[in-house]
Amino acid sequence: METATLQTSSSLFLPPDSYIYKLQCANTGALIAAISSDDSLRVFDLGTLAKQSTAVVGPDNALKDVHTGVTCLEAFGAQQEHCVLTAGRDGAVRGWDLRSGKRILELKDQNGAQYLSLGVSGSNHLLAAGTELTHAQATVEIWDYRSTKDSLRKYVESHNDDVSEVNIPPTALNSLVIRGHEGNGKSTDGLVNIYNTAIPNEDDALVQITNHGSSVHHAGFLTDTQLYALSHDEIFSVYPLTSQNDEAAAEEDNAPTKFGDLRGLLNCEYIVDIMNPAGNGNAIIGAGIHSDRSSLALIPLHQSGSKWCINPDRAIQLDGAHGSEIVRSICFPNH
Repeated sequence: METATLQTSSSLFLPPDSYIYKLQCANTGALIAAISSDDSLRVFDLGTLAKQSTAVVGPDNALKDVHTGVTCLEAFGAQQEHCVLTAGRDGAVRGWDLRSGKRILELKDQNGAQYLSLGVSGSNHLLAAGTELTHAQATVEIWDYRSTKDSLRKYVESHNDDVSEVNIPPTALNSLVIRGHEGNGKSTDGLVNIYNTAIPNEDDALVQITNHGSSVHHAGFLTDTQLYALSHDEIFSVYPLTSQNDEAAAEEDNAPTKFGDLRGLLNCEYIVDIMNPAGNGNAIIGAGIHSDRSSLALIPLHQSGSKWCINPDRAIQLDGAHGSEIVRSICFPNH
């Protein structure tokens, strides 16, 4: 295990009693964006966390009130390397140019539903957003962000509660969207649904339903054919993406890799997220402790044959982390 050295630290000039929801590296590799509880979008230098004089204008380098209840932040495709996307509880998805601070895109839900999740794939120009349950309906809507007049797809039937996670694999030839479900205290269906967005009909587009067994906190792709699910009680598994062509495959090759509760396995108190910064299956688990000895460990997760392995001995330790506060977001530069 290695211990990382703290290089720099900043409050990002947040007002008192505010906190950061998410960090996101822009595709330039030089800028980092943050959304926070004061509904701002802030932009800073990745290496120093200093204000960017050439980025968003304003006395504290912030775009104020980007949404009424901002919830999501994602990087745009590589062709829009200075741009990021946000979504919020005001039922809007917005794109921002970090150099000028100008809004370059806006999409709105026709029913005014609050957006809770956002996914982007620069390789196939897709943008997907998921809503909360509104009028007994939760929706995932998909656009080609080069032409946003009309959405490409709208899926409305497969979940009975909020759509808390939407992901698009970065390199799959057949574009797939994965949707995680977040329990509302009463529902724990634990389903992760996968769609082929090339198919117009929603019933036909649903290619796989995975039952994780408890309310899903995070879900996404590790590779084009492997997906993961992490529950709110930190139960973690990796599942193969199956199809009709897999009928002849060995049963063990299609079996999930189940790790169980990661807190006991990794000697931690909570999991921040499962991150796949390179998009090639070499993932990282962010595991935190916030009580006796505050720390954050970045633990490698890799594939060995048909199974996945966690390597705590190769972890990078961030001693102190954020003290008694729980870490909400980790991001990696794109280089």
